[in-house]
Amino acid sequence: FGSSPPARDPGPSGRGRHQPGFGHVRRPPRCRVLPASACAGANSRNMAKKMADKPSGKSKFARRCLRSAFVLSLRQQEQARRGVKVSAAGRPVTKAAKHVPIKQRAGHPLVPTKVKPSQWRTVEGKPIFVDMTRVAWLPDDFGQGVKMTNPISRSTPGNGGTYTVWISPEGRVFYHRKAIEAELGRKLTASDGFNGQLRLHQLSGKQTCEKKFFALLSPKERRLMKKPSDFHFCVVSARRTGTPEGLQDIANTEAHFKAAGIIPTWYVDEASLQSYKDLGLKAVVGGKLCQARNKCLRDAFRMGKICVQVSDDINRWEYHHGKRAKDRSDDAVNAAHAAATCHVISPVAAARFLHAKLRAAGGPKLAGVYPLGSCSRGFGGPAITTRNFILGDFFVAEKSPVRFDEEMKLKEDYDYTAQHIKKHGGVIRCNRMTISAKHHTVGGAQSNRDKKGLEEQRNIEILMRKWPRVFRPNWKRKNEVIMRWPTTNVDDEDTAVDAEPTGRSGRGRFRAPTAAKGGKVKAKSLVKKDKLKKR
Repeated sequence: FGSSPPARDPGPSGRGRHQPGFGHVRRPPRCRVLPASACAGANSRNMAKKMADKPSGKSKFARRCLRSAFVLSLRQQEQARRGVKVSAAGRPVTKAAKHVPIKQRAGHPLVPTKVKPSQWRTVEGKPIFVDMTRVAWLPDDFGQGVKMTNPISRSTPGNGGTYTVWISPEGRVFYHRKAIEAELGRKLTASDGFNGQLRLHQLSGKQTCEKKFFALLSPKERRLMKKPSDFHFCVVSARRTGTPEGLQDIANTEAHFKAAGIIPTWYVDEASLQSYKDLGLKAVVGGKLCQARNKCLRDAFRMGKICVQVSDDINRWEYHHGKRAKDRSDDAVNAAHAAATCHVISPVAAARFLHAKLRAAGGPKLAGVYPLGSCSRGFGGPAITTRNFILGDFFVAEKSPVRFDEEMKLKEDYDYTAQHIKKHGGVIRCNRMTISAKHHTVGGAQSNRDKKGLEEQRNIEILMRKWPRVFRPNWKRKNEVIMRWPTTNVDDEDTAVDAEPTGRSGRGRFRAPTAAKGGKVKAKSLVKKDKLKKR
C-alpha cells in the first residue's frame, strides 16, 4: 500500500487511471437557472460567461464542471513540474473549484476519523486533496481523494499526472478496491456506500430559488398554495435494493426530498421491506403496483392531505418558462423552447406549483407533468391543458373516489387519467414541467413485462374495452396506445404528445372533432360519412 501505484492500474472500474470520471459515479445535473439551450450541455468557459452577471455567493457551477476543473488544475501543476505545459479549465470555474470547502466535497468521510482529511498524506509525504465525487461502494468512514503522481518509464509528455485514491480512518492510502476488502475482511457492495451516495446527490443538487419560481404563479394561485406539510409524499418502489443501479436511484430520489426538508414514505413489496428499512428509509408494505398506488391515495386522504406519487427513478424536475411558439412547426417550437428559461426545482416545489394550478382551476382533482423528458413540442400549445394523459411517474391528486384498476399491471396511469376526466370533467397537465426518469429499470413495474409483450397486450385490451373511443393502438410503436379524449378543444388535442395523425394524407396535422346533433362529438371524417349516407 505504498504511495506509488503500479505502471498500469485500470482501477476498480476498469477505466483509465487518469480519467476524471473514475469510479462509476452518477453525474450530477449541469444547470441551475440557465436558458434551456445551456441545459443540454455547456463547457466550463461558456457556463462561466452565462453566470458572470449572477450575484456572488455559492458556486454557480455544476459539480461535474467543478470536479473536472479541480482534477485538470492538479494535472496542470504536475505536468508543469515535469516541464510540460498543458491546458486546464477556464479561470472562473478553476477558481470556484479551489474554493469549495473540503467538508462540502463528496469525498469527505461522513463520520469523524482519526486522521483529518486536511492532513491526508502519502507515505512519501505528497498531499492528497479531498475529491468532489465518491464511488458507490465506499464505506462511510473512508474518504476519496486525488493525488499527483510521479513519472514512470512509460509516461509520455502531457499525459497523466493525477490518481484517485481512498483513505482509511487511520489515514492509510489504498489504490484498489480489493485491497480495502482484504483489510476489512469482507466484500464491499453498493449498500456500504448508500449514505455516501445520498450525500453526493444532496451536494450535487442546484435548484432555482423557490421564491423566484413561485413568482411565476398568478396572485390567485399563490394565495391558494399549500404548505409542504399538507402533502403526503409517496415513493412507489419494489425490488430495487438488489442492484447498484437501483440503490443509486433510491439515493437520488431520497436526496431530493431530504434537501427540501421532507421525509417521503416508500411503498414497497413485502419481500423487500426490510432491505429498504436497512437503508434508513421510511418504508411500509404497499403490495403490487396498483395496490400500492391505491394505498397511497387512501393513506393521504385519511390524513386529510394531498397525495403526491413519485417513481423511484426520477433524477430531475424542470420547469421551462417562456413564450408560446408562433406556430406548431418543429423550427418554431424548438426556437421557443431554446429561448425559455430552465428552472431546476425540487419535487416538493413542483408538487406545490401543480397543486396551486389545480386549485385555481376549480373542478379537476388530478395534476401532472409533460410525459416526455423534453417539452419543446409542448410549446406549440398552451402551458396548461385539461384532456391529456397524466404520467404516473409524478402526479398530484386531491381527494376523489377515483382509484386505480387493480386488474391492470401496466398502463394503469392511462386508465386513471381517463377516470378522472370522466368523473371531474378534466385534469391539469403542465406542458412546461418535465421530469427525467428512466421508465425502464430492473425491478418494480418492469417485472410485469415479458419479452413477447403478452402482458402489455392484455392491459391494452382492458383499456380498449373500458374506453373504446379514447384509446387506439399506436401504429408507430409496438404495444403502445394513443390517447385522444373526444373534445372540441383544439389545444387539448393538438398538444397531446400521444396524439397521432388520423390518416396518411394528414401526417403532421390533426383533425379537430366536430359537434353533431344532440351535443355528441364526432370526428370530421364521421360527419362526412353521415352526409354521404343521407344523400
